Amino acid sequence: MIHDIIENLIRGVLISLLYFEITKANDTTLYNIGLFTMFYSIMIYGAIITDINPTVITSAFLTKTVFTLIDERLRKKEKYI
Repeated sequence: MIHDIIENLIRGVLISLLYFEITKANDTTLYNIGLFTMFYSIMIYGAIITDINPTVITSAFLTKTVFTLIDERLRKKEKYI
């Protein structure tokens, strides 16, 4: 149980660092990382309670990061055309 909690917290921190550092959000602060990790953990444990595979939540967060990155690159490209 404790191992799962720690593992989910580490995943949340890593995904938040990916999101805030890779995208142009550039809002990497301890507050934002903590808020993102807390939201991620709530979503994971909500999925467990409702009998949804938690991997779906992790995939959704990673997909959001990738699509935000792509969207920012496309906007940047359109801006210079």
